[in-house]
Amino acid sequence: MDLRNRVVAAVDAGMTQPQVAARFGVSLRTVERYLARRRATGSLAATEQRHGPEPRVRQQLQAWLPGRLTAAADATLEEHVAAFVAAGGERVSLASMSRAIASLPPEPGAELTPGGRRRRAGRPLKQKA
Repeated sequence: MDLRNRVVAAVDAGMTQPQVAARFGVSLRTVERYLARRRATGSLAATEQRHGPEPRVRQQLQAWLPGRLTAAADATLEEHVAAFVAAGGERVSLASMSRAIASLPPEPGAELTPGGRRRRAGRPLKQKA
């Protein structure tokens, strides 16, 4: 039985919240949170964390970029942004465009560098002069 269940079981068994906190070495506030979570959700399981809205612009950009890079591989970041906006996407910063290009997976057969190391996604191979 994990700590949360033992703490709540001790309160259910008749111990006061301060006694339970001292017995298990947790704060009184922790005991209160466990009891409140059980009251609100019926469970002591941790709730799923939500970290902001879904990144829909990034998803559109990731889907659009491979075709664009095939058609205009030598275009500047500004030209890529302008083409993305013209294709119906929202305006993104140059930094966002650069990050999106860098995060693309490597083409098949280009997963390794000439030295045999694994290539990081989106990083072009360096050409020696």
